[in-house]
Amino acid sequence: YVTDIHQSGNHMLALVNDVLDLAAIEAGKRELFKEIIDVRGILDDCLRSLGPVASQAGITLTQKIADDVPALFADKRSVVQIFYNILSNAIKFSHSGGSILISISVSERGVIIEISDFGVGIEADMLDAVTQPFTQTHLDPDKAQEGTGLGLSIVKSLVTAHGGDLSITSQIGEGTT
Repeated sequence: YVTDIHQSGNHMLALVNDVLDLAAIEAGKRELFKEIIDVRGILDDCLRSLGPVASQAGITLTQKIADDVPALFADKRSVVQIFYNILSNAIKFSHSGGSILISISVSERGVIIEISDFGVGIEADMLDAVTQPFTQTHLDPDKAQEGTGLGLSIVKSLVTAHGGDLSITSQIGEGTT
C-alpha cells in the first residue's frame, strides 16, 4: 500500500508541476533566459539521465549529430525540458528491443532536431490533437497512467516561444518522429 500511495503522490506532483509549467508558459510568465548553449552537451546530459530508463526497457538510444551544428541561443532549462519530454514519450511508447534515434542537423532554416522512435505510433487523426493539453492517444490504460497528457503541450509551447516549429509524423506500428 505504501508503494501505491507513493506512486500516486509522485504522479499527482508531476501533474501539478506540468499544469503550473503550462499555465506559466501560455500566460507568458515563464521567463526565458537565453544564452549560448551547446545542444550536444545538453543532449548528452539528458541521455545520461534517461539512458538507464531506456536500458531497463530494452531500448537502444542512438545519436547522429552533424559536425556543423552550431551553438544555440536559447533558454537551457527549456531545451532540457523539451528533450526530456520527447525522449520520455519515445521510451514509453517504444517496444522492448527497439531503438530511438536522435539526430541533429543544420538546414538553411536553422537547426533541425529529430527524435524518432520505432514504437506503437499515433493514429493519423490524433496528430493535431496530441499537442493539446491533457490529450493522451494511447489506448493502453497502463501507458496512459504513466503520464499527464501535458508533455507535448509543454514542448510545443516552449518550441514556439523560441521561434521554432514542432512537427510530428507517425505511422501506427512503425513509430513517431
